[in-house]
Amino acid sequence: MSGDAQAARLGEPFGHGKVILLGEHAVVYDQPALAAGLSRGLAAAAIPGTGRLMVPAWALDVNVRDTASPVARAFAAILAALGAAELDVIVKADLPARAGLGSSAAFAISIARAVARARGGACDAATILAAATEAEKVFHGTPSGIDLAAASSGEVGRFERATGWRPVTVLQPMTLCVGLSGRPRDTHAQVAAVRRLRERTPGVRAVIETMGALVGEGERALGRGDIDELGRLLDVAHGLLAALRVSTGELEALVHTARDAGAVGAKLTGAGGGGAVIALAPGHERDVLRRWNEAGFQGFVATIGANGANDDEDGKKDGKKSGKDDRIAGGVQGPAKETSPS
Repeated sequence: MSGDAQAARLGEPFGHGKVILLGEHAVVYDQPALAAGLSRGLAAAAIPGTGRLMVPAWALDVNVRDTASPVARAFAAILAALGAAELDVIVKADLPARAGLGSSAAFAISIARAVARARGGACDAATILAAATEAEKVFHGTPSGIDLAAASSGEVGRFERATGWRPVTVLQPMTLCVGLSGRPRDTHAQVAAVRRLRERTPGVRAVIETMGALVGEGERALGRGDIDELGRLLDVAHGLLAALRVSTGELEALVHTARDAGAVGAKLTGAGGGGAVIALAPGHERDVLRRWNEAGFQGFVATIGANGANDDEDGKKDGKKSGKDDRIAGGVQGPAKETSPS
């Protein structure tokens, strides 16, 4: 199901969160990456107003005139790109901010869709994407496009810098456990650190090439619905990322706790240095969440591979939740400080 269909199903314009399954950091060096839109994300509604933007779950309340605020500038960029003004937007965030889960892209897509709807005219996908890109430029300078592709489609896709995003065939939806380290990540710092390591240690280039090679294997596992094989690939990828020195004590604790609780594979997702971990634990999702919670970490479950359909276990329909385990254990994290919500 496309992101537009997802929005219609929920009754609100929607933007998906995302995870990197395989290939983070390697994608910087022209290797492929495998990313997935999450069934969780952000939903927005726009009404006539004064240019106010509210995200209660993130304790965020700004106005387009707040030029010192990156979030306000991103909101203003969307309004300008769509030729809109004097709108208020409220966003329901079912995703933590600044955790490496693509929250800024989900934020931008949901708001662009809400603003387009409020203007009363249909906007094609390219127009929505262009408006959201203007917001992402405020947050990230030159966004790669991977987060926006996942946020708008909710699909699993292969991404390469030279060719962009290509949807990947997935035999069946899969449930991921997502664990939050509690430490905001700094993507730029981690990318720079890997670059320095690669320059000083030539053997690191082989590590990066191996990470890229795992992506093709991951595609084939998804096409077969082979959860065990995908889990093994997650484990290998985490080891390679740890070798690049982007893991942390918190991330390692999340990974090993998930494996001990029955996960068939777990890894950090995104730049590292903080952020989140993903784990495949069929039949043991509750165990993983419980063990994470006991260790002092928050976590939730979400579906990937449903082509944007929100088919996660709690049966989230029409914008409502039944309260099962896809909630974030311990509550939704807001931003530690107001910068980018990604």
